[in-house]
Amino acid sequence: ALCEGDDLTAFPDIHQKEYSICHGGSGETNTDTFSFDSLQGKIRVVANYYTGCNAGRRESGVFAHVAQRFYNQYPDSVVFIQSVKGGGTCDQWASLFQRDAARLYPDSPDVVPKEMPLSVNDVNYEIRDDLFTAPFGHPAYVILDADGIVRHKFIGPCCGYESYYDCTTSIAKGLDDQLTEYLEPLLMEM
Repeated sequence: ALCEGDDLTAFPDIHQKEYSICHGGSGETNTDTFSFDSLQGKIRVVANYYTGCNAGRRESGVFAHVAQRFYNQYPDSVVFIQSVKGGGTCDQWASLFQRDAARLYPDSPDVVPKEMPLSVNDVNYEIRDDLFTAPFGHPAYVILDADGIVRHKFIGPCCGYESYYDCTTSIAKGLDDQLTEYLEPLLMEM
């Protein structure tokens, strides 16, 4: 797996691999597939989730809200991708994160996850294996800058909590703070 500072473009087997989108997309990303190469020039934020993981389910609503918020502000500069695996369908997962985003951010009715994040049904664990091998379990995140350099790689704030509700709303929303803190300087570099 890639580490902070690694250049994704130096790994063509990962950079040029095509992934199928099972939910999300708009404009130039409104296709059935994408590769990291096709998104070159944009900041790419990638999440690693297992559908049966309470921590991942808890954070997915925050991730979806942040993804749509940044996409609304910077549609040509940032793309959010989530690798989903572990059972269920993409539509089921999308309905969960959309519902949770609305519950977590009731004062932001104009930020409804629709175009973002792009969801990939990662049943063969390709994104997980390429970007998130140990010690990065789930939920975990990688942020690639516009040039394809891994700038940040981290575990989500709910990792380790057994129950969905053990990771409180305020803990889960810590992901919003982390992502915002990492993304704003990268957007200023563009």
